[in-house]
Amino acid sequence: MPGDRGSRAIVFTKRSMEILDFAGVATRIMTKALPWTSGNSYYKGERVFRMETPVDDNDRFAPLNNLQQNWLETYLVEAAQAQPLIRLCWGNRLSSFTQDDSGVALVVDTPEGEYTCRTNWLVAADGARSTVRQQLGLTLEGDSYEGRFVIVDIRIDLDLPTERLAFFSPDWNPGNTILMHKEPDNIWRFDYQLDAGISSEEALKPENLAAAVNAQLQMMGYQDKSWEMDWASVYSARALTLPDYVHQRVMFVGDAAHLLPIFGVRGANTGFQDAMDLGWKLAAVVNGQADTALLRTYSADRVSAAREIIAEAGKSTRFMAPPRRFPPAARCHARLVA
Repeated sequence: MPGDRGSRAIVFTKRSMEILDFAGVATRIMTKALPWTSGNSYYKGERVFRMETPVDDNDRFAPLNNLQQNWLETYLVEAAQAQPLIRLCWGNRLSSFTQDDSGVALVVDTPEGEYTCRTNWLVAADGARSTVRQQLGLTLEGDSYEGRFVIVDIRIDLDLPTERLAFFSPDWNPGNTILMHKEPDNIWRFDYQLDAGISSEEALKPENLAAAVNAQLQMMGYQDKSWEMDWASVYSARALTLPDYVHQRVMFVGDAAHLLPIFGVRGANTGFQDAMDLGWKLAAVVNGQADTALLRTYSADRVSAAREIIAEAGKSTRFMAPPRRFPPAARCHARLVA
């Protein structure tokens, strides 16, 4: 049952919904997701900016849609299980692999022991700590930022619309940033920036999480509302990519290929676009409709997209978490020009 793994990726763009519609799960997603178009930004408790995302009467999906990642994964797994050409192997872990001009030989570990198999192509979608990336000795390029954020999901009934809320330098966390998103099932997500001197372990202590949530709710006038903890984690902003996503018979997608900041809903949404681009190109090669050279365009297209996102992500990340070496006035200026 979803709910015990936290929200993680929660905001899915219109383009992602179009891709998920192609995968056959968009209708089910939208029966639970919360669509939205607007956002408010506050400085020291006063609203200073309102964002309105353009919409068109012909749009099939809202520009932005909130749904916890664990629900999305559930829907995708159930859709995959209904496909006779897809086999899901739970509890399997890739131990090692070798490749040659005709394919990839895999060694897979399971609770019942190891087995070997061979495939013509290996798509590495094994996440931020990619085993495939590590075994090939590949290094991500880009920046890691100073800012660390606590991500905490709480269950609370707030009479607020589905909008992105950003609070800059509130009294309880001066100089830092808090983001809030409404999720289905009366879950609200808080992302709040940590001071440099606070360790992740200290920040995740129940009493410290509760103090931060209570301070934010009090600032918003909801100090009398009861709530319960659902999930919490610590996130560090990184903007990194492999310089090449195709390595002979191995191809990379999603977090295995790049790590992008949460600001601007780039992570999962970019991964969907990777998969869509690679999917049709690899299918054309496998079916003999195109030469393997087509796969080089996947790498060129998606690396270029990742680098463009990283350039923009750097601006938004500096806005959300200006470097601590900046004095207060310079930190404010960094936000103004980011």
